[in-house]
Amino acid sequence: MKFRPDKNQIKWGITIFLTAACILLFSFIVYKGSVIAHGLSGLMGNLMAIIAGIIIAFILSPILNFIERYILAPIYRHYGIDVFSDGNYDKNRKMRKISIFITMTIFVLALYALIIIIVPQVVESLKTIIRNLPVYGQNIEDFMRNLFRNDPQMQKNANEIIDKVQSELQLFTKNKILPEIGSIMQKISQFAIRIVTGILNFIIGAIVSVYLMYQKENLSGQFKKICYAFFSERIANEAVGECRFIYYTFIGFITGKLLDSLIIGVLCFIGTKMIGTPFPMLVSFIVGVTNIIPFFGPYLGAFFGCILVFMIDPLQALFLLIFIIILQQFDGNILGPKILGDSTGLSSFWVIFAIMFFGAVWGLVGWIIGVPVFAVLYHLLARIVNHFLRVKKLPDSLMTFRSTAYIENGKIHSSKDPSSTRFFSQKRPSAWTKFFRK
Repeated sequence: MKFRPDKNQIKWGITIFLTAACILLFSFIVYKGSVIAHGLSGLMGNLMAIIAGIIIAFILSPILNFIERYILAPIYRHYGIDVFSDGNYDKNRKMRKISIFITMTIFVLALYALIIIIVPQVVESLKTIIRNLPVYGQNIEDFMRNLFRNDPQMQKNANEIIDKVQSELQLFTKNKILPEIGSIMQKISQFAIRIVTGILNFIIGAIVSVYLMYQKENLSGQFKKICYAFFSERIANEAVGECRFIYYTFIGFITGKLLDSLIIGVLCFIGTKMIGTPFPMLVSFIVGVTNIIPFFGPYLGAFFGCILVFMIDPLQALFLLIFIIILQQFDGNILGPKILGDSTGLSSFWVIFAIMFFGAVWGLVGWIIGVPVFAVLYHLLARIVNHFLRVKKLPDSLMTFRSTAYIENGKIHSSKDPSSTRFFSQKRPSAWTKFFRK
């Protein structure tokens, strides 16, 4: 007699198998996580040109769409041609080639302007700073001595601190820097190789972005074909919808953040020129670039900019700090919300968490793209949670669960109801309350 398992036995067997597989996978991640991280790091390094191409295509797609919809398509319509109709596919492809050419020309000209206008001034500023480092050190020393000139005891303490710092720097240079000069040169050469590799990846990425922009409708169609071929209609619709959400989240955040940082950099340059800040282009470049990093970026830019200016003129560093605080208030309360809006839907806590977590995993790249990545994961988890709540015929409103003490037999008991006493639902007085009550 043959054994034929019923549905429950098959279901339990699959459940046990999947549970065991998850336990083994979790154990491997815990004990061999470094191997996985190293493998992913190597894979990411090999695919960096493709990733750069995807990012460039994301950034340039709005420009491409604007050129097609508001410039080229009206020109074609003027001659009686609807390039977006199915019968004019060849005309549509020709228009796409023209729009890509215009888009890439704008992109190259923008990079050229960035290199010609900003890079030489930044490099010259860095050369001047390195050349005048002894002078700047003397400036700081004079400032510290003059700050306490009316207080002999404080001046004496300041002199002792300055002398100690100088001696420690000399010892550090003698014992650490000079013996390891070969290692330092090796690291510098490795850094130079990384820069060259990054430039090559960027160039290849720009080429890849051209193919992605040209084929973006075909790639989208291929993905939809796979979804509707292998999954049910409901699941396929959900997958396609989630991919659209990912696209809008990333393109809205990345392009908005780049535009916001560009405007802040320009405003910083104008402001620093007006208040007489030393090296205004370098300071504005630092502030604009670090502003791309959400939440922590403005503080990093203010810190490095003020440290740089403090070495030259401590009073100007104070003026710069006040100006950057005002500028970031304008960015955080007016400019940022105007450009970005609620592009991620995350609270401040989750923004900080996303930056810290993905920054630890992916470094600088994680600082920049961690927020939209976490926003996508957060949205997906919220969809799954709300689905299971609706299956259990429970509300999915956050406001409802904020005041929920517990749910029993499908009934929601509010924490504001004194009769809801189970599961420690009633607040107990804290130590502070007991102390002040006594």
